[in-house]
Amino acid sequence: MTKVFLAALLTLGSSQAISQSAAPTTPSAEDHFHQLELAWMNALADKDAQALEATLAPEFSIIGATSTLEDAVGTREGWLSVGLKRPFPRHDVKILGVTAIGDTAVVQAVLSATYPPSPFVPEGGPVSFLVTDTWLKRDGKWQVVTRHASFPHQP
Repeated sequence: MTKVFLAALLTLGSSQAISQSAAPTTPSAEDHFHQLELAWMNALADKDAQALEATLAPEFSIIGATSTLEDAVGTREGWLSVGLKRPFPRHDVKILGVTAIGDTAVVQAVLSATYPPSPFVPEGGPVSFLVTDTWLKRDGKWQVVTRHASFPHQP
């Protein structure tokens, strides 16, 4: 009787372990926003105007790494114009943190790529940006409302 009871417990425990390991998992907020950020940067590299316009909220604004005090805040139209005109490489995206509150999320990340010669990298080469993006979920789809980008401090 004891052997039957132990066998039943082992079988029950094994089946629970299998069912728990096979349970569907949902992606973490970091994984989800990693995919959104990567898709945005890939659309930029691919000059995919339709994807970029769907990603950027109508009121999108940006304070970029090359913003000046005289012209600090860029518009959606300005960003799209530059983004579709200049060459941009594919970026690596490293999510540093996601703060999600309801249908809003603030994403902090590092974007890294090897850039061709450009106004902020005259010779071209590796560049990393620190970014903070605010995303808003509308009609079931996430759009970025604002971005702040800066160059990391070089010690």
